[in-house]
Amino acid sequence: MKKILLPTLAAAIALSLSGCQKTGTISGQVVDAFTGKPVEMPTVWMDSTIYGTHAQKYAYKDMLKDGKFKFENVPAGKYLIKARRNKYILGQQTFTTTDKEPNKEITLYEYSDTVSPGLYIPGETPVKIANEWAIFSTTCKESLAGLRISFEQDMKASAPSQKKDKKAKKNKKDIKVNKLPDAKVVESAVDFLYCNPGSVTTAVEVAAYPAATALVSAHADCQGFETDKNGIFPDASKKTELAVEYKAEGLFSVKGNLPKGKQLIVISSNGKTLQSYYLEVK
Repeated sequence: MKKILLPTLAAAIALSLSGCQKTGTISGQVVDAFTGKPVEMPTVWMDSTIYGTHAQKYAYKDMLKDGKFKFENVPAGKYLIKARRNKYILGQQTFTTTDKEPNKEITLYEYSDTVSPGLYIPGETPVKIANEWAIFSTTCKESLAGLRISFEQDMKASAPSQKKDKKAKKNKKDIKVNKLPDAKVVESAVDFLYCNPGSVTTAVEVAAYPAATALVSAHADCQGFETDKNGIFPDASKKTELAVEYKAEGLFSVKGNLPKGKQLIVISSNGKTLQSYYLEVK
């Protein structure tokens, strides 16, 4: 009789243990990273699980109009949750729940697929910081970045192709002197978004350096100054690192406090400078 009961008892204990596995509720909202507004009717799912707003038996479809979602009876563990909507860029996040903390509130970020690469000030009406200094940039190695103060442009040479007299002398009226645009004035506490579709999986680094006028000859690693004697360079000895956080695919938040004065904001990835911005901090 005992030989029959032992297996039955073991099965009952196993069933009891499996029934004690801690579960919780995963809830949150999908938000537009640029405007802070909810993304209506997103599709949210937890990778490699049965949990998803597209499931036929999903009970909270009405919440999706406000960008909200909820998954119940989720076993404790590590998960990857994703959000997507037509004409929006994918947002995702990893998270872990435990038996002691089985519930999790999550904010997922997405943004329109029409957003062009660059640096933005988020808000109800996001503002792109147009990189007017890009054509003044030079290619540097150790110096990180360098800006030309001015350069001459032969407007006749850049005009639509016509038969040109090679012996004709350059007319001063055909020469345009381009001067470096003024630094953009910003507050000390910065909160930017940087969009770079090429950095989907690779993190970016952002740092600020005092912008100093210096001799080009002292920065021989920079190419593109032509005949200029002076240029604007970052003072690498006074680096201010800014906090960079992943928001969505190819999108990063950039936050921190900048020293007063003119600063060069250098955005890099894997040691390579991607872009630099010329700012004046109040």
